[in-house]
Amino acid sequence: MKRYCLLLLFLLSGMSLRAQILGEVSVTRKVLAERNGELHLVLEISVSRNAVTRSQSWTILPELSTADRRSVKLFPHVLVNGRYQQHMMERRRKLSGAYWAERQPYLTINVDKRRDQTFRYEMKVPYESWMSEASLVVRQIQTSPGGKRRLFTVDVNGAVDTSRR
Repeated sequence: MKRYCLLLLFLLSGMSLRAQILGEVSVTRKVLAERNGELHLVLEISVSRNAVTRSQSWTILPELSTADRRSVKLFPHVLVNGRYQQHMMERRRKLSGAYWAERQPYLTINVDKRRDQTFRYEMKVPYESWMSEASLVVRQIQTSPGGKRRLFTVDVNGAVDTSRR
């Protein structure tokens, strides 16, 4: 009986740890279409108040690519920070000043522990012919204490809409 109680306790603690590690960040494609010679991309990024611990961060990288990956368009990334990660980023900026070489995000989201948040990501780029056969993929990179990184890749509902409206 004692062994079963320990096993149950271990499994329950593992479930809460897993929920804490994965967080709750979702990306929904709203628009991916060609309009007037431009590719118009609109995403909705929802961030739960429990999305990250204070020492974690998520990097969201939208990418449009063909199936063979010969043609790829990387869009600016979004950074979702826990409180400690945000302090570290600000400290690094102050110490390195103008020499800070890291690529700047399109948007930095500081997780609010009191409420869920939703953000709009909108981008327009010149349309190229290969984009009609491309699909949108979102890569999510989770960074945890100690520099541990986990990569998740999600296909965000298919190809570019080239129909005229």
